[in-house]
Amino acid sequence: MPTRIRLHEKALAHLSRGLYRSPASAIRELVSNAWDANASTVRIDTNYPNFYQVAVTDDGDGFSKDEFDSLMGAIGNSEKRATSKPLVHGRSTIGRLGIGMLGIAQICGSFTVASKPAKGRPFRARVKLYDLLKQKLDVDDEAIVGETANVPYKDEQVSVKPVDVGEYSFESFDSDEAPRKGTQIIADDLHPTFIRSFQSSVNHSQFKKPPLEWAKAVRLVSRQETLQQLGDYWKLLWELSASCPVPYLSEDALPEGLVTDVQRKLLSYKFRLFVDGIQLFKPVMLEGNEAGYTVHRFSERKLVYGRKLSYHGYIAVQEGAQLRPDELRGILIRVRNVGIGGYDQTLLDYRINQGPRSRWLTGEVFVDEGLEDALNVDRDSFNKFHPEYRDVQEKVHAVLSKEIFPQVYKKIDDRSNKAGKKRAAERYATLAEVLSEALGKPVSVRVESAKEGKEGRPEVRILERKAGISVNLPNLGDVKTRKPYRQLAAATLAILEVAMKGRDGGGRRAKFTELLLRLLSRW
Repeated sequence: MPTRIRLHEKALAHLSRGLYRSPASAIRELVSNAWDANASTVRIDTNYPNFYQVAVTDDGDGFSKDEFDSLMGAIGNSEKRATSKPLVHGRSTIGRLGIGMLGIAQICGSFTVASKPAKGRPFRARVKLYDLLKQKLDVDDEAIVGETANVPYKDEQVSVKPVDVGEYSFESFDSDEAPRKGTQIIADDLHPTFIRSFQSSVNHSQFKKPPLEWAKAVRLVSRQETLQQLGDYWKLLWELSASCPVPYLSEDALPEGLVTDVQRKLLSYKFRLFVDGIQLFKPVMLEGNEAGYTVHRFSERKLVYGRKLSYHGYIAVQEGAQLRPDELRGILIRVRNVGIGGYDQTLLDYRINQGPRSRWLTGEVFVDEGLEDALNVDRDSFNKFHPEYRDVQEKVHAVLSKEIFPQVYKKIDDRSNKAGKKRAAERYATLAEVLSEALGKPVSVRVESAKEGKEGRPEVRILERKAGISVNLPNLGDVKTRKPYRQLAAATLAILEVAMKGRDGGGRRAKFTELLLRLLSRW
C-alpha cells in the first residue's frame, strides 16, 4: 500500500508570517473576509498622516467568542467553502485556507479583534504574534513547537506536531464599544518600518491626502509614470482599489462599453470599500485619447482535463500614448472577483517583443469558474505550468497576435499616412508662400502624377495663369533620393527654377540662396 506524503505543520506556520508581498495584499485579505461575512461596507482607517495604527471595520455577520476560539485553534483548516451558507446578492466565497486574519502580521506584531454576531454577545480579544517566529521554527524551539500527538482525521489517526504562532486573550469591554454588527480589527502595534515608510511617503509626495472623490484621485495618479513617484500610501490606495471586488467608477470607465456588464454585476453585490473616508473604485479610466482606442472582447468555456474552466475578458489599447501609471499596463486576472498579483506587464509572458506598443495596453480576465487550483497560496501569483493557467495564457496570446496587434499596426500606418499628408500639405503651403513673396504674385503648388512626369527626369514647370502662377513639382517617385528628403528636394528644384529667371549669374545665385534659407527657416 502506498505511503502518504504529509505537509509539516511548520510549513503553514511559516506561511502565516510571510505570505503577502505588500501591506495592500495583507489588508486585502481582511476585505475578502468581510465580503465572505456578507458585509455591505468595509472601512479602513490608516491613522493618516501618523500611521500609528490601522483599523479595518465591517458590518458583516460577525462571529462569536466560541467561533473565534475555534478559528484560532485551527488556522489553515478552514472549511469555509464546504460548510458556509450561500452569500448575499449572489456573491462567490473568496476565502479558502482560513489564514487571512493572520496576514496582518505583515505589518504588525499584535492586534485586537472585536466582533458582534447578529445573535449573541460581542467579544474582544488581543492577539499577540510571536517575534522571530521563522528563526524559532528553524531550530524547533520548544516554546512554540509542541510534542507530536495522534489526532483523528477522517477514519484514521494521524500524527501532528502543533506549532504556536502567537497567543490571544479575551478582554472585557462595554457593549457600546462593540460594532453594532460585524467585526473590527485594529493593528496598533505596527512595525516601525511600516510607520516610517508611510510617513515618508506622505511627507515627500507631491500630493498630500487624495481628494475624497476617487475619480479626481485617479486623474491625479494617471499623470504619473509610476506609483513609485507617489509613495506607499498612494500605492496602498491604488492596489486595494485594483484588487478588491469594488465597482468601476462608471460603466463607461473603459471605451466601447467594455465593462458595462461587469459593472452591473459588481453593483449588484452591494459592496463598498472606504479608506480614510475615500470610497474606492477600480482605478481604470480611459478617456480623451485623440488617436482613439483598439479594443477586443473574448470569452471561453471548456473542459481542461475534465474540469470546467470559464472566463471572459477584454484587452484595450490606448493608441499612440503610453498608459499611466505603469502599474495599469498589462493583463490582470481576477479570480472570484479578486485581482491576483496586479497587472502583469509581461502580458502573461508574451514572447513577441512589441516595443512601446505594449505600454499602450491594459486588460482584464474575469474567471467565472476554475483556475483556483492554479493559484499559489499567497493568492498573488499563479503556478504558470498549471493547465488551466496555460489555457488562459494561450487564449490571451492568441488575441494579442491575431486581433490586437494587427489592428494596432494598421492604425499606426493609417495615422502615419494621415500625418504625412498633413505635413506635406503644410510644407507645400510654405513653399507657395515663399515663392509668392519672390514673384510678387499668388502662387499655387501642385505635384504631378506619375503619368504626367517624365520618368527619370524630375522637372519643375512654372505656368503663368490669369489667377496667378502655378508651380508644378515633379512626381516624387522620380526624385531619386531617400524618401524622407524627396519633398525637400522637389521644393529646392522649384526655388532653383524661380531663381534662374534672374538676369545675371550673381543675382541668380544670391536669389537662390535667399529663397532656400527662407524656405528652410519655415519648413
